[in-house]
Amino acid sequence: MWSNTGAARVQREINTAMHLRSTGGETTERGFKLWLVDQSWSNLCVEIHGPPDSPYEGGVFVVKILVPDTYPVVPPQVEFRTRIWHPNISPESGAISLDILWKGWSPDMSIRTILMTVRNIIAIPDMGTPFDDDVARQYMHKHELFVRTAKHWTNRYANGPNIIPEFDEKIQALKDLGMYECLARSILSKKDWDVGKVSHNFLTIKSQHEN
Repeated sequence: MWSNTGAARVQREINTAMHLRSTGGETTERGFKLWLVDQSWSNLCVEIHGPPDSPYEGGVFVVKILVPDTYPVVPPQVEFRTRIWHPNISPESGAISLDILWKGWSPDMSIRTILMTVRNIIAIPDMGTPFDDDVARQYMHKHELFVRTAKHWTNRYANGPNIIPEFDEKIQALKDLGMYECLARSILSKKDWDVGKVSHNFLTIKSQHEN
């Protein structure tokens, strides 16, 4: 059973320390909207708006927060439920490489600390602790392509405003070969949108399996 102390602490943080107004079971602050899953203070979801002047601007990203019964001694588990192309976040699982969720955590920190840090890292990635090597490589060495890819993912998964027809056409080319859309997007992104190389490898593997 979840400890009353932990539940009280989370409730106090959300309703008092964060100075938020609750409406219809949802809690809002600048750039955030938070709600309880199954009315549980240990199971939270948060909407974070993509920071202005970033590839994620205009997108809305859902982040899941699971608060352990040992909170605040042990930090919450945080992961993106909305897929995002970002060096510090797994494009597949949504796991986050964030120091304060591990060794850098202190019981003096709070849910609000985590949310502010996550929003900051969306805008300014921490290249000292990347989660995904392919995303980090693209960010460092092909930054313009990274920005376009991040905008494309934001459009597709977070209702962002930027449509990139070139990328849609390349994804469709792989779909025509029998590849699922999400897989096509992920592989093309990691291979710098080289549709010729990706399609060749896919057809080779497909042929081997068919034989």
